[in-house]
Amino acid sequence: MAVDQELRRIAEVAVTYCRDGEELAGIVPAEPAAGVRVYLCAYRDGEETSWLVLGADASPVEDRSLVRDAVSIAALYELAGEVADEDEGEARVATPALLDSLAAAAEDRAAFVQAMKQATGTVDELLRDVERGYKGRLS
Repeated sequence: MAVDQELRRIAEVAVTYCRDGEELAGIVPAEPAAGVRVYLCAYRDGEETSWLVLGADASPVEDRSLVRDAVSIAALYELAGEVADEDEGEARVATPALLDSLAAAAEDRAAFVQAMKQATGTVDELLRDVERGYKGRLS
């Protein structure tokens, strides 16, 4: 199944988790490990953001470690795409291999690496935000 089709399927399920006044703000597909695809879903209600990670079967992920890995790879991919000035035309799955390919394709590799090192604080902050605003139970 193409990534666009997967995203539509996941979005149909993800919207069912919206609370009153909340909307689905975005979905980032990620594979934090080979063969493990999950979807980081962001929800908005005004200035408030909440989060849910759905598995490939569209069920909520409760494994804290998997959620943290998914958030980390998704955040790094988003930041790497900005630094590498990646074309946003096609939906892609955030993977360690994709991050490596973005780094290899960067015009200024040293600047890319430096930006990724500086992103550590941003990723850590996002991890805390996701855990605080997670819609499901984490174990």
